[in-house]
Amino acid sequence: KGHVIGVLERRGVAIYENGETAAYHSRLTFDSIKGGEASYSGYCDITFADGSISMTKFQGTAPMVKGKKIIKGTGKYIKGTGRFEGIKGKVSFAGRYVTPYPKDKTKGDVVLEFTSTYTLPKK
Repeated sequence: KGHVIGVLERRGVAIYENGETAAYHSRLTFDSIKGGEASYSGYCDITFADGSISMTKFQGTAPMVKGKKIIKGTGKYIKGTGRFEGIKGKVSFAGRYVTPYPKDKTKGDVVLEFTSTYTLPKK
């Protein structure tokens, strides 16, 4: 009782500082006991208009803070295609839910801010 384990998939839009946009897709598993902090881990791929893809493996927590769910985590690049072929580096992120987590299909809307550091092989 009070222990929730699940699988979650999210899709959205990634917006970069330079104005470039890409499609965001993540899949993760999570574990939460009695409505407390949830831990999670999963994979995220970001697909750009030119067909290039960057993929990260991540983990993090979603603690409850004064009734609002805050999300934070870290990860590393594990694969890239196109202009991201051979990518290596790390990511960190933090954010929050901006709409509630209802029982309908939306599962709540989330805004995350990512910071990444990566290198690409010389061409």
